[in-house]
Amino acid sequence: MGLQWAKHLGNSVKVTINDYNENSVTMIRENCHLNKMKVVMNFEEDDCDEVMEEGEENLPTIEVTKMDANVIMHLRAFDFIHLDPFGSSVNYLDAAFRNIRNLGIVSVTSTDTSSLYSKAQHVAQRHYGCNIIRTEYYKELAARMVLAAVARAAARCNKGIEVLFAVALEHFVLVQVRVLRGPSSADDTVKKIRYLIHCQWCEERIFKREGNMIEDNPYWQLPCNCHNQMTGKTAVELGPLWSGSLFSTGFLRRMLFEAVQYGLEDIQALLKTLICEAECTTLKQFSIHAPSSQSKQEECGVFIKTSDAAADYYIVHEKRKSVDVNQNGAKRQKLESNAEQPAFYYNVHRHSIKGMNMPKLNKFLQSLFEAGYRVSRTHFDPMGVRTNAPLMQFKSILVKYSLPTYTGGQADGSLQAVEDVQAGTEGDFAEESI
Repeated sequence: MGLQWAKHLGNSVKVTINDYNENSVTMIRENCHLNKMKVVMNFEEDDCDEVMEEGEENLPTIEVTKMDANVIMHLRAFDFIHLDPFGSSVNYLDAAFRNIRNLGIVSVTSTDTSSLYSKAQHVAQRHYGCNIIRTEYYKELAARMVLAAVARAAARCNKGIEVLFAVALEHFVLVQVRVLRGPSSADDTVKKIRYLIHCQWCEERIFKREGNMIEDNPYWQLPCNCHNQMTGKTAVELGPLWSGSLFSTGFLRRMLFEAVQYGLEDIQALLKTLICEAECTTLKQFSIHAPSSQSKQEECGVFIKTSDAAADYYIVHEKRKSVDVNQNGAKRQKLESNAEQPAFYYNVHRHSIKGMNMPKLNKFLQSLFEAGYRVSRTHFDPMGVRTNAPLMQFKSILVKYSLPTYTGGQADGSLQAVEDVQAGTEGDFAEESI
């Protein structure tokens, strides 16, 4: 990532790449020379640079340091920090938020998928202080667990966060947050860390309501009726987890615009999916036109869009000057919170009826939309559907548009299963009306 920043932005940004391993530092230097970049070595904070060779004055400069990541983040203040350690990143979060500047961005990559994806639950409890189990939405559960750890680390430094995006793929979880200084922002962030009530029978889920009072029957918060129909305890409490939004639509749209400008075709499909997921819509219409207040300039052979007027923030004499940025950021967060995407998603295969042919996924999404619900696909699961429809309505619409497979006795069984599901939903509707 540091090489890409220096390659595209040149000396307009100061890039520092740090690693504690000697072999990794040597490889970083070799990669810098392969990309025709000047390397400045700082093994300690007061060491001198290496000798500059002829013709290196106009090359992009990258500073390479060899020290513990916690040390360099305590010593210096950064505008952007990207953490990519081996395994969990919780050991570096306190240092990352210690000196990050206001409105800076912290990017965290976690590769400890065994604990994040509920394969080693005791490790997740030890590292993240979070109780989780394997669910159909385990990837989003992992992203919210990492965000909860990030939010707590920021709050300990009297800082709040605004989540820009959270991505959970096969081998890692990546989250990016914008830092908002101040105790009020920290308090607002902490309020979004809540517990989740998960039904183990139907896998319905809902965030626990705020408050410190002990409830006699917490099962009533779940939309399902499994606790009344079955004996024993049917739900578990997971968390603490991040309950706020996972995506910033404006930030993702700007990323898509920049990806188109730089010709980065590999990530455009993922960004379009994230934008649809952030807006909870199936409409794939994206505006990638540049704002009218932007002009072109050439840096390192690449045309870059820069704003003539003041952007969200700007830097003068290495100090941040905010022009009502905190107020604008709070207003933006309040507007986006009113239209937050629904939490979690449902897997259509997990809730399909045995012996029934499911409808095409796009047709099913359109059916949910026509029924009055918000709906979109999700990058967490190729067969997942993010919607604000309760699981009961989700299943009823899925059954309505499913067709039986006419294979003799199996068809009779499938028809009977459909009748049982429809009868169950009708009974639940009747109980609700009473």
